[in-house]
Amino acid sequence: MPQTIARLLLAIAVVVFAAACSSAGADGENADDGGNDSTSESAVDEAAGEVEAAPNVPGAPLNPFDLRAGQCFNEGSWYDEVLERRIDLTAAVSCDQPHQKEMYHEAEFPAPAGAPFPGEAKMTEWSTQVCYDAFVGFVGEEYELSQYELDFLQPTQATFEHEVGRHRRVTCFLFDPSEEMVSGSAKNTGV
Repeated sequence: MPQTIARLLLAIAVVVFAAACSSAGADGENADDGGNDSTSESAVDEAAGEVEAAPNVPGAPLNPFDLRAGQCFNEGSWYDEVLERRIDLTAAVSCDQPHQKEMYHEAEFPAPAGAPFPGEAKMTEWSTQVCYDAFVGFVGEEYELSQYELDFLQPTQATFEHEVGRHRRVTCFLFDPSEEMVSGSAKNTGV
């Protein structure tokens, strides 16, 4: 029981920090939740009104914006009826272990200090192009011919314009759209 409480508290801390950040993909949708095995903690699914189990997310929990190119990770999401909100959890794992996603590129949005947020549409357009351009050099196959999809983490207006943080980094990641976990890096695989 104490381990369950510690895991929940850690998940809450990750969610609170990540709440100011967004994850938008090339198609404008959020990253998938991975469909992992579940633990005994249950919650109510917002849409279906059914009991939903908190997923078992293998790896070391962390803020997704702490991930760097070359790292692999898993994600899980569930609705917590006590907190009455969705909990998202990201966990880093070695790329030789089963994982859902792999960070393959990062870039800083080109804006001088103090510049205003360029807007969600411009940020997403720039992020999509940067991640698309870096894809073939990492995987060794054109994006359109690859088995992988791309997505990215990008700053929000709040994180971009924050006085201290000034988060400008966009981090690109890839994943298998079949939601199968993979072992090993996609680097130079040509698939």
